[in-house]
Amino acid sequence: MSTDEGLELVTLLSEEDFEEDEPRLIATHYTGPEEALDMVKAAQLLGLGVRLSNRIRPDEDDAESATEEWVLDILENPPVVEGDE
Repeated sequence: MSTDEGLELVTLLSEEDFEEDEPRLIATHYTGPEEALDMVKAAQLLGLGVRLSNRIRPDEDDAESATEEWVLDILENPPVVEGDE
């Protein structure tokens, strides 16, 4: 493609760059395990997908202690897996 000045334009992004293999992320919640389970059940009823993980976050005030944090990603729809993943 060229411009009026005869300069060549390079396509940096194509439509393929916007196609996603993963469902779109709607929201991320940081919660406890009981609330995470309730949110997973609600997402299932609504046909939404989820990714749930937990991690340990060291307390800022006390280096000797830490808090377990649950991270729940709500997805537009459940991810599709191919074969034995």
